[in-house]
Amino acid sequence: MTQASIQTQIDRIQQVAGETDFSGVISIFEADSALYEQAFGYRDIPNQVPNLPTTRFGIASGTKFFTALGIGRLIDQGLIHLETRVGELSTDYTGFISPDATIRHLLTHTSGIYDYFDEEIEQDFDNFFVSIPWYRLETPLDYWPLFEGQTAKFQPGDRFSYSNGGYVFLGMLIEKITGQIFRDYMQEQVFKTAQMPQTGFYALNQLPANTALGYLEDRKTANLYNLPIRGGADGGLFTTASDLRAFWQNFFAHRILSPELTDVFLQTHERFNEKTGYGCGLYKRLDNSLFSIVGGDAGVGFDSRYFVRHRMTASILSNTTNGEEDLREVVMDFFNNLANNE
Repeated sequence: MTQASIQTQIDRIQQVAGETDFSGVISIFEADSALYEQAFGYRDIPNQVPNLPTTRFGIASGTKFFTALGIGRLIDQGLIHLETRVGELSTDYTGFISPDATIRHLLTHTSGIYDYFDEEIEQDFDNFFVSIPWYRLETPLDYWPLFEGQTAKFQPGDRFSYSNGGYVFLGMLIEKITGQIFRDYMQEQVFKTAQMPQTGFYALNQLPANTALGYLEDRKTANLYNLPIRGGADGGLFTTASDLRAFWQNFFAHRILSPELTDVFLQTHERFNEKTGYGCGLYKRLDNSLFSIVGGDAGVGFDSRYFVRHRMTASILSNTTNGEEDLREVVMDFFNNLANNE
């Protein structure tokens, strides 16, 4: 691909970002070489504090794959395995999930567990609330009252049903098995191992420096009262574009999970159509050429992808609701054109 062609693609990204008032960071790298990286908009809109390429952003459901990796660490340590049944772990887990549901079912959204935030029903991220005040939800176990007395949606393995509740439950299992607070375990076992020093589950009222506040679609209202005070196992992680690059590289270098378990996580466990499917916590092309993690929530838009053959990463991190959507296609065009012309 010629430099002129690359510049044309960059100009198109710049144009769409300007036309859509994009706020966030777009980062495209081949291994450690920057192909394009640019920050747009503000991390604090009223005070017009600009986003930087180093700014931390929430990634909403992009968190789920990191939770899956936390489970994977327990599997590699021999504490559980993919076919461990929920009923083997505790007799307290009744009603809201079948005791025959396995860790594999939970990782692949096929467990049938009750979902406190069922996206087959609820799509309005900016106006979703639960019966527990957001400020009381700091760790997965805090969600327990939302599950008690509920009934499972279906029997394990019956079908795919994207489940926030299933991943919160995986976080509860991590806390039960390890005796650690979920965020502490993840910091020690996953983020440190993946060389992600700017990544963590930060409280919304205690965000570290250079972290973007999230804004609803009106671009005026911050998301402090629309999300749990601290992210959990299904969403709410904060990270940076550079930490995401380190994560993808370390994951595919087998520094987080064993080579054998990495291969299992990347297998097609659910097929959506002739091209795309789902592994354990991440989306994929069926030919194993591309893997991705995505997320959308009140004040968050996120998409991060990895082309295996070319060791290329493309990440869109936005601090507005669904802020990545208008840029996804044009960024992927750039990404695909570079890969296909090598």
